[in-house]
Amino acid sequence: MIFVGGTIPFIEYMLAIPAGIIAGVPTIPVIIFGFAGNLIGVILLIWLFDYVLAIRRKRKNQNKPDMDNYTPKSKRAQKAKKLWDKYGIPGLTFFGTGLLSSHATALMACSFGGNRAYISIWMVISLAIWSIITGVAVHFGMDVFFR
Repeated sequence: MIFVGGTIPFIEYMLAIPAGIIAGVPTIPVIIFGFAGNLIGVILLIWLFDYVLAIRRKRKNQNKPDMDNYTPKSKRAQKAKKLWDKYGIPGLTFFGTGLLSSHATALMACSFGGNRAYISIWMVISLAIWSIITGVAVHFGMDVFFR
């Protein structure tokens, strides 16, 4: 159940890990399964986006999309673009995964023109860090709360 919850956008590790720990499942397996479920969903999304983009480029006979002059319309996308310009893929994946959603962050990184392998590596690192932080915080928070 935790694994499946981790794959669902906007539920992800942020709700799957706390729900598992509150339900009484041991913390380490919860963190591992929440991380793994989220990671599989995000990696599939990155590779699917890249595949669709490759088909689109092939149809338009373009070599590479022009993302240098891209201006996002929503405030959330503008903040993500600002993070992208300032910190690149590592900053966007770390801050975006912690503050927004890992699925939305992966889509933004892909749409800003990032390399799928590089995005995937940084998403693994970011998801691992945030899953551990969430699991440890909920574990010790529950321990303090129920003492």
